Amino acid sequence: MKSTILGLAASLTLGLSSAGLADDLKAESKFEGTTVAFNVPSNVANLMLSVSGPNDFHARATTRGGSPIINLRDSGAVEDGAYTYQLTAGTEERAKSRSGLDNGRGNTEAGFKTVSTSGTFNMRSGVIVPVKSRPPVIDDPKRRQDQQ
Repeated sequence: MKSTILGLAASLTLGLSSAGLADDLKAESKFEGTTVAFNVPSNVANLMLSVSGPNDFHARATTRGGSPIINLRDSGAVEDGAYTYQLTAGTEERAKSRSGLDNGRGNTEAGFKTVSTSGTFNMRSGVIVPVKSRPPVIDDPKRRQDQQ
């Protein structure tokens, strides 16, 4: 129970720290069988991949460079259903501090920028099935008339 809570807290902490930066990490997903991995750009480091699923399923992997890989079976029973993932990484670019407080140190850099991406996939019969993205809805008056 403690490890589940700590894993969830770590995921939420990283998610909140990059809340305004969602989906700015350009990483290609590589789902195969029960393995979750990504092709990541070379300019990112300190990556963390977290996956959550049905019945309190949680898995997490970290790497200093390259893609973290999670084999879902290594983390417990894999059940059919919807799973979510979040991949977070640090860049070489420095972030500016948002604090207006002058702490007397003269340094306004807060650290390295964080980028992330997230998404979902389904498990069916013990195999990952990626969710296909839907085309954007276009508000076209003519299309609405045709449907009436």
